[in-house]
Amino acid sequence: MPLTILPLTDLRESFDNDKDILSSILDIFMVEVPEDCLLLQQSIESGDYGTAGMQAHKVKSSYRTLGITGMATILQEIEDRAKNKKDMQDIPHLLAQFNENYEQINAQVLYTREQL
Repeated sequence: MPLTILPLTDLRESFDNDKDILSSILDIFMVEVPEDCLLLQQSIESGDYGTAGMQAHKVKSSYRTLGITGMATILQEIEDRAKNKKDMQDIPHLLAQFNENYEQINAQVLYTREQL
């Protein structure tokens, strides 16, 4: 799948298309999100759904900031199930869906960063 540049529409508007600020935001994303995703994965694997819900919320915000709504939606589903303790058997499947696109999205973020 060819890499495309993320539109970053909201960020471009918020920061008047300042390339330095946009670069910084993308850099922070690439440092923090992999760490947070690892914690999310570990908390789900160990059955700690309280922590999983909090991590899903944190990671969701990062994806939403970049306008990556598909990933944010999956994380919202994980968060809702974990916090409401409802349909929690779906959480590992949702995580698998998230993981399917994870590397591609990271590559897209890096590509966008290079193209700024």
